[in-house]
Amino acid sequence: MKNREPLIQILCKAPVLGKVKTRLIQEMGKRRALDLYLQMFERLMAELSASRFKTELWISPDKDHVFFEPHAVPRFQQAGPDLGSRMSTALRDGLSRHESVILVGTDLPLINMSYIELAVNALRDHDLIIGPTEDGGYGLVGVKVEIPDMFSNIDWGTARVLSQTCTMLNSHDLDYGLLPLIWDVDRPADLLRYKAWLGNA
Repeated sequence: MKNREPLIQILCKAPVLGKVKTRLIQEMGKRRALDLYLQMFERLMAELSASRFKTELWISPDKDHVFFEPHAVPRFQQAGPDLGSRMSTALRDGLSRHESVILVGTDLPLINMSYIELAVNALRDHDLIIGPTEDGGYGLVGVKVEIPDMFSNIDWGTARVLSQTCTMLNSHDLDYGLLPLIWDVDRPADLLRYKAWLGNA
């Protein structure tokens, strides 16, 4: 019997120098980019630590990296040749155990417990919910039903990600909802905004 409580999955990378926040390395250098990644990961974990929801990590490329050992949450290896297939694998696995699953990224400052609660509540009324980002993508996906080709034929890393996903959902006549717009820290222009946000947090 499936767990009726929502499952929160965090899609993340092992903190390897030069392999995280790669779009920011030219601006910050490998060490500072790694430090930024670690800061954002720990912030999200702290937000979820007091949560009533079960949380688990889906990690690339090495779920056994020593960094994750202090975090007492289940760890799974991401699987698939691209981002879409890795997300699908995680969500499908989660749905085999829970009635609903919410998958989030680590680099979105506005994803906190209030936003997670908003997602959980919205998912009660929809088959699927999305947390859209200002760059045309999304940083959160919540599902109650398995959608095999949800992440197929998506131009990842472009401003077309959300629109292409919504086009696919519409073609299947699925009931989905959009959460409030959020932003991520992915490009040099995002750094000043993030620093200002930290100062006001």
